[in-house]
Amino acid sequence: MRYAPWAVLAAHILLAIAYNLATPFGNNGYANTPDESAHFQYVEFVAREWRLPIFEGYEGVGYEAHQPPLYYFLAAVFYHLFGGMGKGVRLLSTLCSAGVVWLVWLSLRRIAPERPLLALSGMGFAAFLPMHIAIGSAVGNDALTNLLFAAVLYGVLTNLTPGSPLSVYAEGGAAAASYGNSPSPFTQRGLGGEILTGLLTGLALITKATAVLLIPIVALGVLWSARLHGQGGVQGALKAGITLGVALIIGGWWFIRNAILYDDPLLQKTFVDVFAGTARAQDFLERGFTWGEYLQLVGDWTFRSFWFAYGIPATARTGLPNFLPDSVYWGLAAWTLIVLVGFLLRLREPIPVGVRVWLILSTITFALVLASFLMFIRIFFQAQGRYFYPALVPISIFLALGWERLFPEPRRPAAQVGWILVMALLAVGCWRYLG
Repeated sequence: MRYAPWAVLAAHILLAIAYNLATPFGNNGYANTPDESAHFQYVEFVAREWRLPIFEGYEGVGYEAHQPPLYYFLAAVFYHLFGGMGKGVRLLSTLCSAGVVWLVWLSLRRIAPERPLLALSGMGFAAFLPMHIAIGSAVGNDALTNLLFAAVLYGVLTNLTPGSPLSVYAEGGAAAASYGNSPSPFTQRGLGGEILTGLLTGLALITKATAVLLIPIVALGVLWSARLHGQGGVQGALKAGITLGVALIIGGWWFIRNAILYDDPLLQKTFVDVFAGTARAQDFLERGFTWGEYLQLVGDWTFRSFWFAYGIPATARTGLPNFLPDSVYWGLAAWTLIVLVGFLLRLREPIPVGVRVWLILSTITFALVLASFLMFIRIFFQAQGRYFYPALVPISIFLALGWERLFPEPRRPAAQVGWILVMALLAVGCWRYLG
């Protein structure tokens, strides 16, 4: 068991490299490498100029030049390391997606340290989710965004569960029950955890605008952590202020720059104006769709592309995604619903307070990501499951908890190993569609 997580991590990296080699570079219309040419155009500019571009829509540096700069400056280093080869620059995303996989492992090990197979199964889901592998083998800022979301959520978890290991799964809930009646494992400590969380949040803010969703999560996490430490509301508010202050010191300048240059701190109005010619919800309504039919189409495509969608030369110009056979998605949908029932059953069991708080915050994270997605598709037709990957750590953990709960204790190891193997086979099977 000692080497199993390393084997899963290595398999993820090797699969990402295999996806990388199999997929032609620079196709904006490929669902598995979304807008790659435009992202690479931004990288090339930074690699030549080492300065920020001015967003001019489809002109100048291209339509991804509105993105915050951190990913592109890091990618520019890879650009020079690999002599300007796009497939070499893709390796930055591979390192980021591997980091997400490892943080799933670390998070579940902290939640349930005596159940390594639980951690391995959650890790295996993130490692072998085909579309996650695809995003980890493409030039674009999604992979770094997902990594920083994962790192911030792990930082919140460590702040909520310091001291001795806290297990969700003690036999019969005894440990969780005794935890509630025993002296708190939380002790007075410095601000190191909060400052690190603020630093990671700030880095996320200069990676993608979606990171503003982390601000309420981080604030609530710090306030709850202070309460669990027996500190008053004033102390908690002070810690939250310091954490968010660090984040704004690192990332706030980007929004000030946008306000000065474009009179639009989040570039939302600018984005809507520039991309007015792309597919919009209103276009479907004018063709006779009802809102219900439109949302059904978006939900269908989004669920499919969460698992896997890909591009081929024939569809690259239109950007229409290609999907696996319908039977695959029906099977995955049925499995997901069953596992979510298991997760709800898990929540009825005794859970240490710090872990339960983190699960609540993770649920809020998913809800915020969903809300931002709904606001987006209310204007633009963007049915892409990758928009949910900032919440991939919570999703992986929820599914791992739910899957384990469906089986009696003696059968859980076989079920967890079987799940990992099925996911690995799915990842290999999807690789065959690339090219």
